[in-house]
Amino acid sequence: MKYCIAIDGGGTKTDTVLFDTEGNILARHVGPGNNPTDIGCDEARKRLMEDIDAVYHNAGGAVETLYGGIAGTLPNGDIYSDEISRRYDIRCIRIEDDGCNLISGAFGHADGCGMVCGTGSSLFARREGQPLRHIGGKGYMIDTGGSGFEIGRDAICMALRAADGRTEHTVLQELLGEMLGCPVDDRVIPMVHRGGRPYIASFAAAVFAGRRMGDRVCEEIFQRQSALMADLTYAARTSFDGEFNVVAGGGIVSHFPEYFEAIKQKSAPGANLVLQSAPPVYGAAAEAMWDAGEPVTDGFRARFLEAYAQTQK
Repeated sequence: MKYCIAIDGGGTKTDTVLFDTEGNILARHVGPGNNPTDIGCDEARKRLMEDIDAVYHNAGGAVETLYGGIAGTLPNGDIYSDEISRRYDIRCIRIEDDGCNLISGAFGHADGCGMVCGTGSSLFARREGQPLRHIGGKGYMIDTGGSGFEIGRDAICMALRAADGRTEHTVLQELLGEMLGCPVDDRVIPMVHRGGRPYIASFAAAVFAGRRMGDRVCEEIFQRQSALMADLTYAARTSFDGEFNVVAGGGIVSHFPEYFEAIKQKSAPGANLVLQSAPPVYGAAAEAMWDAGEPVTDGFRARFLEAYAQTQK
């Protein structure tokens, strides 16, 4: 019996699981987001050590492997492994960006793409023998087109423009007013700025609700942002010969399947899009099993996912 740790770290939360190689989950901890691009390397490292601490000591023996797919690793580098190796007795430690969790969760340790569409957005193209390629996701101040943040930002922007009389009325004024607890006018500006990126991303729900109500402004936001997500697949084509697999995951495509369908319709020819069916941390577990030299069988997958579902109750 071997023990492993799998980590899925994003901008909003970090999911850490201790499990054995039969697929039994021994401990799970959900902590805050730890993207170093957002919060700085020192704070991100501190948070991850707290996440690992919360599960590590529940192992019945030595921990064989730790695999972490953590947002912000590509631009910032692996800022975690040295500290992890100093603190814990773990034979193999590997940290990559969080897109790899998506790919491995859907396709195993194989070539393919992971499209992240949550608070942030990006696409990771993985091909054996080549460096992991990161497309988009340049940080919310530069480029996270199609993300929950950008949809939510567009929502508050257009509602404020309408309140100013600079554009037509939009149902976003009423929908966001309900979410904010006050009319959408200048008083919401400090609330939005203090709330930060995940808070702004939460406003995306108003766009999808408004679109279902037939609001033209919401429709325009929906179409523009889904095209920006699909655009990532056109860039990814150059990494593959012929057709290639893409798994899309993240809160926006999970909660709003119509958004996934729009992205799929707009994507590059040859891009075979599927929606994530397993939690991202399962992909991290599959990579930890790969490092442990253990096969990821159907039995392992079934036990892991069943045990994971129990931790959410």
